[in-house]
Amino acid sequence: MIAELHVHSNHSDGRDSVKKLLNKALEIGIEVISITDHDTINGSLEAIEIVEEEHLPIEVVPGFESSTDEGHLLVYGVKEDFDKGIPFEEAVKRTKKLGGVCYVAHPFQIERKGVWRIEALRKADGIEGFNSKYFIGFFNFLSLTIAKKLKKPVIAGSDAHSSKALGYGITILRGEPLRALKNGEVQISGRRMPLKVWLSDSLGLFNE
Repeated sequence: MIAELHVHSNHSDGRDSVKKLLNKALEIGIEVISITDHDTINGSLEAIEIVEEEHLPIEVVPGFESSTDEGHLLVYGVKEDFDKGIPFEEAVKRTKKLGGVCYVAHPFQIERKGVWRIEALRKADGIEGFNSKYFIGFFNFLSLTIAKKLKKPVIAGSDAHSSKALGYGITILRGEPLRALKNGEVQISGRRMPLKVWLSDSLGLFNE
């Protein structure tokens, strides 16, 4: 299944509505999506509601991006928020207790609040090994290298903050989405976001 697992809506710092994101995802052939707004599950809950009401052919994995005390953590399969600044290890434990799974978002890029401590990376279920907004390829290379050393599964993420940035970081899930994420039955596929799209998505430039 073709999945987009790192997306932000206007429930946090994204530019577009959940509905607009879902429409774009369907247009480009995405089969699974997780709206991972910062520290709120509301975007995902709205997406689930829209998909159910309109019978859209896309599956929503509930998710959010938790701002832990050590950096950002992508939490999937959990339908309640964590407090901003929650200790990293507590966020991991809470995720697992609630039946979810967690992947470290854009590790090592400190200015984007990426987790860098190896022991922390070791405790998460997996690592975002490809982030389409990394213009310096070294960070993706480092993420993939460390994930391999720690024997952690990797996902890709567009880290989209608008609909036009969807589809640059795709994860292929082999089977039911949450189970595939838990079992590491994943494969990454992606390309670096073009500069014009990045500028539009991140800074609001070139928007119509």
